[in-house]
Amino acid sequence: MSNQELKVENFFSSFAPDWDTLYGAKRNVLWRLFDATFRRDVYERYAFTFEAMGKDLRGKTVMDAGCGNGIYCIEAAKRGSSRVLGIDVAPGMIQIARQSATAEGVGAQCEFRVGQFPEIAASIHEQFDYIILTGVLDYIQDTAAFLRAFKPLVRQGLIASVPGRRPLRYFLRRTRYRWLGRPDVYHYTREDTDRMFAEAGMAIQKIAYWPHSGGCYMVVAR
Repeated sequence: MSNQELKVENFFSSFAPDWDTLYGAKRNVLWRLFDATFRRDVYERYAFTFEAMGKDLRGKTVMDAGCGNGIYCIEAAKRGSSRVLGIDVAPGMIQIARQSATAEGVGAQCEFRVGQFPEIAASIHEQFDYIILTGVLDYIQDTAAFLRAFKPLVRQGLIASVPGRRPLRYFLRRTRYRWLGRPDVYHYTREDTDRMFAEAGMAIQKIAYWPHSGGCYMVVAR
């Protein structure tokens, strides 16, 4: 495991309980107001993903790579997905995801594994209708190689968030993360985004950009 991967694992394992409170109105009113203002993209990524996949997922299979607390996996299962696989590098996140899926009554539909792409791809011998990849590319330097591991695993569409590159925002975030000892972060322009998917052998079917919260591209590719 590289130093970057180790930092990602440690950061998200320690952050898991706090991250879990971002969803389901688990925070107090002031924190929810803060999140709605400054972390608006977190909720919009969720809405975009399920709009792209559709309300009815019966007969569909879903993988969430970088599944965090399992919120996307649980919702996919509730929408009828018969097979949901969540993968995350952080054991703390996977523990919360398993507990939450069981509590929500969809534990039988959801499987959660600790693992890191692209290495874990070799152990996955099935395809998924949809693959979700949100909040992950921020921490990946060689994005083309990373995305390439998903190409043989997806049937209908890969839905990914790509952090937009605003110079000041990127500098401040990168500096803050390094000062706190967190993983390195990477941001991308529209040209970078087009290139990374092309180099991975994937065609962008839909792309949207949100200028708030530092800027974010949402991509549906195959």
